[in-house]
Amino acid sequence: MEFRSLIAFVLMVLVPGFALAQAPASPSPRTGVLQGTVTTQGTVRLPGAEIVVTDSANKQVVTILSDENGHFAFLGLTPGRYKVSAALASFVTTAATAEVTAGRSSDITIDLPIQSIAENVDVVAKSPVVSNENTLAPTETLSGKEIDTFTSGGGGLQATMRLLASVIEAPNGMSIRGGRPNQAGMQLGMNTMVDPSTGLSKISLPDDAIESVSVLPNPYAVEFGRFSSGVVVIQTRRASDVWRLRINDIDPTFRTHRGSPVEIIGLGREAPRAEFGGPIVKDKLYVQQAMQFIYNASDVPSLPEDILRTSTSFSSFTRVDANLTPRHSMVATLGIFPGKTHGDLLGTFMPLDATVDTHVRANEIAVTERAVWTDALFGETSIHVHNYQTDVQPQGGAPMQLLPDTTLGNFFNQQHRDTATYQVISSVSGSRTTRWGSHLFKGGIDLLRNAYDGTSVSRPVLIERNDGTLARSLTFPLPTSQTSHTTDVALFMQDRYQPNARWYVEFGGRLDRDGVVQNFNVTPRVGSALVLNKSGTAVLRGGFGLFYERTPSTAGAFDQFGTVIDQRFAIDGVTPVGPPVAFVHTTAELQTPRSKTWDISLDHRINKFWSIHLGLLDREGSHELVVNPVQTGTTIGQLLLTSNGGSTYFGAEAGVHFSAGDRADVNVTYTRSRARSDLNTLSNYYDTIMWPVFGQNAYAASPSDAPNRMLARARFTPWPKWLVVGIADWRSGLPYSVTNDTLDFVGLRNVLRFPTYFRLEAGIERHIKLLKFQPWLGVRVWNALDSFLPVDVQSNLGSPNFGKFYNSEYPQIRIVLRFER
Repeated sequence: MEFRSLIAFVLMVLVPGFALAQAPASPSPRTGVLQGTVTTQGTVRLPGAEIVVTDSANKQVVTILSDENGHFAFLGLTPGRYKVSAALASFVTTAATAEVTAGRSSDITIDLPIQSIAENVDVVAKSPVVSNENTLAPTETLSGKEIDTFTSGGGGLQATMRLLASVIEAPNGMSIRGGRPNQAGMQLGMNTMVDPSTGLSKISLPDDAIESVSVLPNPYAVEFGRFSSGVVVIQTRRASDVWRLRINDIDPTFRTHRGSPVEIIGLGREAPRAEFGGPIVKDKLYVQQAMQFIYNASDVPSLPEDILRTSTSFSSFTRVDANLTPRHSMVATLGIFPGKTHGDLLGTFMPLDATVDTHVRANEIAVTERAVWTDALFGETSIHVHNYQTDVQPQGGAPMQLLPDTTLGNFFNQQHRDTATYQVISSVSGSRTTRWGSHLFKGGIDLLRNAYDGTSVSRPVLIERNDGTLARSLTFPLPTSQTSHTTDVALFMQDRYQPNARWYVEFGGRLDRDGVVQNFNVTPRVGSALVLNKSGTAVLRGGFGLFYERTPSTAGAFDQFGTVIDQRFAIDGVTPVGPPVAFVHTTAELQTPRSKTWDISLDHRINKFWSIHLGLLDREGSHELVVNPVQTGTTIGQLLLTSNGGSTYFGAEAGVHFSAGDRADVNVTYTRSRARSDLNTLSNYYDTIMWPVFGQNAYAASPSDAPNRMLARARFTPWPKWLVVGIADWRSGLPYSVTNDTLDFVGLRNVLRFPTYFRLEAGIERHIKLLKFQPWLGVRVWNALDSFLPVDVQSNLGSPNFGKFYNSEYPQIRIVLRFER
């Protein structure tokens, strides 16, 4: 690990030192020069802005960084009309058009408003070769328009994440680059959006509130913290300069008989959504409102089709933008997200009576203030409050009976959780130019107060053999309550040094106080980006850093979960095997989970149609929270929480992007990876819905380990007004472990795998005229090839069906009527 890190550091930091300064602009007789300056507030020059030039077919032609004086120049451009966009963190990405003439130089000036002090600007949603949000690590970004196109609207964040090569849908959530779901961060802009008790985000914004979704696997900018495997950043939509109203997804999806995609038997999904917004006071005050209601009803293919898991939710998100002065702005947001699910956990081995009903009430409110203090100093402060209230209710009060092929009785645990986060982030950014280059620096403080209050009532769990005899029982003597109130503090500072227009290096660090384990952690990070050629079509990036997770509040309240009494029985189901053992929840001295990561990547645009991406990422996790049952005496034991867990991930990826403007756009990415981890992680057992049975920990293939994966996403316009889309996802099957009659693990963990996964989604749509509107009307097909995609496996050796897979998604067809953004 250390040797590879040293090689990566040399490649990323030392080699770019030989980069040449930006050449003077001089046109040739057959080509032209495009040059200009990036400013803000009309006179303040901005070094380090990313300049992207696209041609009349909306193809990216070249990329470069503005120099220490905010100047840029592009040589050898074919005569024609071009769009030039400039991007810099904390400023609105702005575009201008220019006409390039052979043998001449065209000059333009691009003035970037600070965020929310924007009037008529062209916001570029598609991520360029070097992302503005995080130029030092690979970033996948989808704009709101792309999300609508590929998910046909109403799919929510989960459907969006499926479109990204760095994300795999694991059994307990979305995994970024082999990490567990709770190792990733979720941010709404700059604010944390996770439940502090679990580290997971369980809210869903209205689709129309989302401007873009970006996945950043280990960003090196030190303003990002409290994660170890990546960050999902959601940017919300700002109102435009004119009032607009849009209603979408008014067409329902129907459930059909299995084997007959046209015989309707009921309502499957209804997700109507609406948005409206515009200026309240011209150029001063704007409001944008989005709302969505979602009803879902789904069956389990291995159960009768009239047994359904149903969910209803409503989401409302309001954003208000105020331009207080030419140099001072404010943004306020308010979100409300109630929802409930009947039949949560429904599956092949979990019939309806054994499931739970979950009720979630979440809300968030935030105020962000931004100000340009001087020509070289910019400040930003955000205050954010985020509340969750979660109730888990079984279908009744009978004991839970776990058999190899089914579950009888009712779910064992009833829970109530109240959680909240109160966050204040304040930062200062500035620039300074010297004779040796320019510096862009940023520093700040991040205060995060976490509150977790809960109650838990557990009933007996009876583990039975296939013949009905009792093999093991778990009892929980008393109801329990949990409380954890902690404060996290982070100080961060970084500097981006740019000696010339083609190379810069960014270095900085964080000092984090983990309020749960009460440790201070130092987080150094360094990264670099190098534009390899004068045309700006090739970029080398990479970095190295430490990343500390936010310890979940359940770790701070672990000792409060009470005692579990474990009794084993002989083959007759009556005779006890030894005395009962009382396992007490016990916490060892904990450390903050962390990862050590390096990566290097190359992006190269071969010509106006083709570009390639190559990348390596290596991550080593340590101090991860694991739970292990330890018997310390004849009748006593511990469910011991320690920081002894670890993980590793190494991945190599190659991607090809073909773009022909509106006519075609194809992305294909292949990833070869290896993910290993300790399996008895805290989050596996103490999620919102808890699981009663603990086995011995093991270090093995991670639950999201997929050694081979290829993801393709394509959009074609074969004829005017027609659209064809497709998503193909092929990967190795995920691993699983084998258990016996007592639900103890048998043999090596996670050596068996589900079948190879291949899922194809396809659709065809046409623009039609409906009154004064021109919506898209078409058909979408899920699992179009009827591939075998099981989600359940019989892994219990006591079952005659051992090794059988169940619950594969069957093909579904939906009529789509959507109104484009």
